[in-house]
Amino acid sequence: MTTLGYDLHFHSQHSDGRHRPARLARILADRGIQVAALTDHDTLGGFPEFLVAATTLGITTIPALELTTWLDAGSEGCEVHILAYGLRIDEELAVAISGIKRQRNELHRRICEGVVAQGYDFDFQQLLRRAEPDPVMLSHYVWDYVLRHPAWATISIVTGSLKRWLDRFETEVIGPGGKAYIPPPLSFADGIAWARKHGALAVVAHPRKINAGKLREATLAANVDGFEVFYEGQEEMQAELLDIVKQRDLVATGGSDWHGYFRGPYPGWSMPRESVNRLLERLGLSPL
Repeated sequence: MTTLGYDLHFHSQHSDGRHRPARLARILADRGIQVAALTDHDTLGGFPEFLVAATTLGITTIPALELTTWLDAGSEGCEVHILAYGLRIDEELAVAISGIKRQRNELHRRICEGVVAQGYDFDFQQLLRRAEPDPVMLSHYVWDYVLRHPAWATISIVTGSLKRWLDRFETEVIGPGGKAYIPPPLSFADGIAWARKHGALAVVAHPRKINAGKLREATLAANVDGFEVFYEGQEEMQAELLDIVKQRDLVATGGSDWHGYFRGPYPGWSMPRESVNRLLERLGLSPL
């Protein structure tokens, strides 16, 4: 099976990644990536910079983002992320992105109130300023806290405890199941419709992160355009996902989901050439 250097899932400073988009393009090019999609959470803020840099370096670039949605399945519910590939760049999309930003910021205004109630000294207006021109998300809380507590941050970095603090803050306070967590207002079904309205394919991100049982069953049976099949730690599901993709004539994507912080240098990524070309063809782009 011929594989191709590609990465259809990674993040920049415009969401929760470490690097600027242009720097990411150089990193990917150095690892031989030929097809790439910057998938920042709920924003296209980094796309113009990435497009220019990646195109100059000979990388085929797909306009994309990772939408945060909520799926209800009976009495259960969870976050499901949708990778929207091939977004149509026009004024209608710009207006829709602004709507997503307002929606996300209002959600985090309420979340921030809950975080403050847990004893943290955050100011939501400061988080808004840190996030501009993108919506507020977890990374802005982290950077705000680190920059306002430099002595603590230095000790945490030196002792290696920063990652443990971040994990606790996410799991116990702000993330799903945390004391201040509030589910996103965009439903899974509406997220799929949003992606398609703007010319994109709606692909379920990292299905292994969805709890097994009713929620995963509902996700795998949903009317989507594809699944992120080639993903780290998802090998036990890969055969099942490929069967679904084949039976329903969907696309199979994948990516490193690299943020640039705690997982070491960029690992590169690859996937079967036929899967890459199928995606490109579905998007009306020339196959490689």
